[in-house]
Amino acid sequence: MSLLGKIREDLENFIRINIPESEIRSKEYSKMMKFLSKLLFFNKNFMTNYVTTWYPHIYVPKIPWKVHNDAPSIATLAHEWVHLHDRRRLGWFFNFLYMMPQCFFIFGLLAFWNLWFLLFFLFLLPLPSPGRAWAEFRGYRMTIAVYYWLSGQKVDLKWIVDQFVSSNYYFMWPFRGWLMKKFKKEFEKIKNNELSSELRIISQIIKRNENK
Repeated sequence: MSLLGKIREDLENFIRINIPESEIRSKEYSKMMKFLSKLLFFNKNFMTNYVTTWYPHIYVPKIPWKVHNDAPSIATLAHEWVHLHDRRRLGWFFNFLYMMPQCFFIFGLLAFWNLWFLLFFLFLLPLPSPGRAWAEFRGYRMTIAVYYWLSGQKVDLKWIVDQFVSSNYYFMWPFRGWLMKKFKKEFEKIKNNELSSELRIISQIIKRNENK
């Protein structure tokens, strides 16, 4: 087995132990993921190009998944583990943060009582989502770090920022310049080994396999 294959296997084992009952599942056979793809109509590639975490599982487009492409798989799994870790830590509050402010539309259903509640349907618009941006910032920071550790290179930060400002995540944080500065700063921290606890855990998994 190649070094990257060993790192991937070690990471998958770590996730299974760290997040009890977690599995890597296929979107292809998931009724829930198919239903979500209808709700997330703005992301045309949801079923085919995106990996989705729904605690405690990680849903990939199909299984087997990236059998001969370990490096991007490691980066993606590490990214999704951050979401699982945050969900376990924060409970359902994580889900609320991730779905706000769009989730407030539910109060619009009270319009039968008072028509003013119809204003809550405005939350269905692509308004900035600080909670979702926070969660994905933590996830993509991990993506940047893993890419650097495995290749010694800087990932395309423009691609990272595009995830935040486009329909992929419903325009969750459309402040491109601010995001670019933040991610550049995080990349410098990663190069200087100034790591958060989550980054350090994944860094140790990679290093212990490199040192074998």
